[in-house]
Amino acid sequence: ITVSPASASVPTSGTQQFTASGRDQFGNPMSPQPTFTWTVSGGGTISTSGLFTAGATAGGPFTVTATSGSVSGTASVTVTAVTNVIKNGNFETGTLTNWTASGTTSVVSTGAHSGTFAARLGSTAPTNGNSSIAQTFSAPSGAPKLTFWYNVTCPDTVTFDWATATLRDNTTATTTTILPRTCTNGAGWKQVSANLTAGHSYTLTLTSRDDNFAGDATFTLYDDVVAQ
Repeated sequence: ITVSPASASVPTSGTQQFTASGRDQFGNPMSPQPTFTWTVSGGGTISTSGLFTAGATAGGPFTVTATSGSVSGTASVTVTAVTNVIKNGNFETGTLTNWTASGTTSVVSTGAHSGTFAARLGSTAPTNGNSSIAQTFSAPSGAPKLTFWYNVTCPDTVTFDWATATLRDNTTATTTTILPRTCTNGAGWKQVSANLTAGHSYTLTLTSRDDNFAGDATFTLYDDVVAQ
């Protein structure tokens, strides 16, 4: 039995997708196709699809048992839960709680990067100007990093419509554009990452802009915002 990845660090209340497969002693896929049972030994939950959600105090480990006909096998996976200082960064509350919103914003259950929900800035109908969400947080100790995923639907050009993100270091009073103005259509989910300075206060602002022109509404989905 093989589980990929074999280990992972998952933010508390965050998610990680695991994939399990079974092969016979000759390296061929098992026949009949195996059924998989996922068992978590502590601190999290996992669905039959292999989507793991880290618990509040620990992330695992868990075991996977595969059964094919009269034979079975098991694999063990190590998961470490880490604290995400971004609150409601995966929007699984179904709301924008802990975020400061402006413009046209919502939480949607279609097309999330992981889990059930994602934040949508803008709309499928034209909107006028910037729509944004922002959150202020303190970077944790160690070598912290900020990551998030975005998926922009922009049938116009970057001259008029775009997605962008800025990170203000409130301690040094400097602002960095970590996602330059981007206008793509159908490119799917992309990840952005930025290094943080431990102990500094930051404000992350995620934005989507639309020029309110009929027929080319621009909106952006954001999901899985993590600072750890």
